[in-house]
Amino acid sequence: MLYNKKNLFIKRGLSILLIVGIFINYGNASFAHDIPASHTEMTNSTTWNFGDGWTDIYASSSIGFMGAEWSQARQAWGFNYRFVGTGASQYRNSGSSTNRIRIAAMQVEGTSNTSNMAMWTSTDSKYIGSTPSSTGSSPDYSDVATALVDLAITGLNSMGASLAWTTVGLINSLRSNVNSTSTRDDYIWRQWNWSPDISDTGQFFWFIVDVEPYQTVQISTEYMLFGPGYEHLSAGKTYRNLNAGAPRSGSLSTQTLENWNPGMMSDEEKEIYGIEEISREQFDERAVELNISSRNIEEFKSSDEEVFYFAHNFLEFEIPFSDNQSMTAKDTLIQDVNEQLKISENIIKAFTSIEEINDKDIEIIEKHKDQQLYLLDILNSVKSSRQVDVQLIDSIWNEFQAR
Repeated sequence: MLYNKKNLFIKRGLSILLIVGIFINYGNASFAHDIPASHTEMTNSTTWNFGDGWTDIYASSSIGFMGAEWSQARQAWGFNYRFVGTGASQYRNSGSSTNRIRIAAMQVEGTSNTSNMAMWTSTDSKYIGSTPSSTGSSPDYSDVATALVDLAITGLNSMGASLAWTTVGLINSLRSNVNSTSTRDDYIWRQWNWSPDISDTGQFFWFIVDVEPYQTVQISTEYMLFGPGYEHLSAGKTYRNLNAGAPRSGSLSTQTLENWNPGMMSDEEKEIYGIEEISREQFDERAVELNISSRNIEEFKSSDEEVFYFAHNFLEFEIPFSDNQSMTAKDTLIQDVNEQLKISENIIKAFTSIEEINDKDIEIIEKHKDQQLYLLDILNSVKSSRQVDVQLIDSIWNEFQAR
């Protein structure tokens, strides 16, 4: 099943860091614990005939940036993100639920300047949750997930789908479990499996991207569903720029100062980036109000630092996917083939990770291994050609799509 860009709907969140409903007053501020500073929603659907009628599969996601925490130990700003995905499968004619979801996955990748970033996740139960699940603890996710869960469900409903839970119901049903994980400095994969297949699902994931001061990095995030027939459905991939400031007049260089901290920033920088300086006396209260991560709470309390720094106004925003219209026919084909290679890679990764793998799962895996070889042949032939005729491109791509 090919990724259908025509079905992709993108609802962009705010590109600025403050949204209506967040009130900042550093003296006695009241922060909405789970309201993102910027966010993006993605939705997508596909249709498949399983023999008992046409079924619509829906996927919706919401990714929110929550602000950045300074880590003196790592000499980096920790950009906090919360990521929610929801999925549903329903008969087209009746709208009733049907069990067509076998796997859900969340993927985060570094896509630019990865040497100046490091991704971090926690084993704390409040940092990850999924439903349905019969295992795992049930922490209170309401103060960290409500806003984004509501946005993701709204996205699902906008396609005409209905979910088994309301916002409150989904949050209450989340359990802190995950079936398969993979983590590197520039990559995160979280996967959930079900047997038998299910009709409705939802996931929550809190992760951090450490960015060195005055650096800009880029990440992509994607929520996916997998199952026999349609094989793969992505809610859509979003690319985000994380800008940890830019030095200005009067700045002290991070390169020449071994123990640099945000207190050394110029007054202009502090104002522009909304740097809040939190004393030890204020820390416990503000840690709750800002939902500061457990790792930074532990680090700060065990350190001899007297001030904790939180950046409210770092520039963090979505970057549109490359526009094919501005690319040559050859570059467009290369991009499309690479995109399809990535889809096959994710399908193989997802189905291979199932504990109780069956013959149908193996068939899907082998199909996409063969497809990868075929796509690599196309990619190599196109890259080695100085000029690629548009008609040749069309015939190669049409041949692949007809497989």
